[in-house]
Amino acid sequence: MKPLMPLMHSVWIAENDLRQSFMSVRHVVWSLLFPIFMLFTFSFRYGVSGPDVEFINFLIPGIVAMTAMFGSTNETMSIVWDKSMGVFDRILAAPVSSTSIIVGKTMAGAVMGVISALVLLTIGNIVFGVSFANISIVILIILLASFSFTGIGTIISGLASEPREAMMLSNLLRFPMMFLGGVFFPTEAMPMPLPYVAKALPLTYATEALRAIQTGGNISVVFIDAAVLLVYTFGTMLLGSQILMRIITR
Repeated sequence: MKPLMPLMHSVWIAENDLRQSFMSVRHVVWSLLFPIFMLFTFSFRYGVSGPDVEFINFLIPGIVAMTAMFGSTNETMSIVWDKSMGVFDRILAAPVSSTSIIVGKTMAGAVMGVISALVLLTIGNIVFGVSFANISIVILIILLASFSFTGIGTIISGLASEPREAMMLSNLLRFPMMFLGGVFFPTEAMPMPLPYVAKALPLTYATEALRAIQTGGNISVVFIDAAVLLVYTFGTMLLGSQILMRIITR
């Protein structure tokens, strides 16, 4: 059992974080209300009577990816609270390794991102009839994107000194990414040099992959986007874990 103990500790930390999040009904509801509001707001366009079906098919994959981003990064904000309240010191006294803490926190963020995205996916299917041909690949893309966004959230939480600063830094990154990541507008239609900026954002690749799956487009695009998201996942989680490790062990 000893080799499995670090993994069990990570699962316990992730479970504890998720339980605390879901115990706060308002936290869960408010985290989902924003993407739902954006979905229904942008589903109507000027000059079109009723929902624009073609645009909705374009919009929902991006909204799903955006929801994964908000769900993942919101969950990692608990790192700042734990850091300010000395929770890490108490966990390490259990004893639990710092690696288990990092893995547990990232697991919680990724799970929350996937759950949030699947809720929006369900709403899009029930209300607007938008479906995806291969749901297993959709879940894989959402999972990769959620881990990428969790890594970004971990970096922000590690750099911030207190919760308000973390939320400010998070919004400073998320809101520009939301509009530059191809969620509401095609990146090709953006003025230069914004398309190049969009190519540097993980949300762009998550949106592009989900949109290709939804439209039955070129499958090679999905694999390329998944590979890029995998690189982002390893890169952001590696950097985020190093920052968090420095905080935990100092």
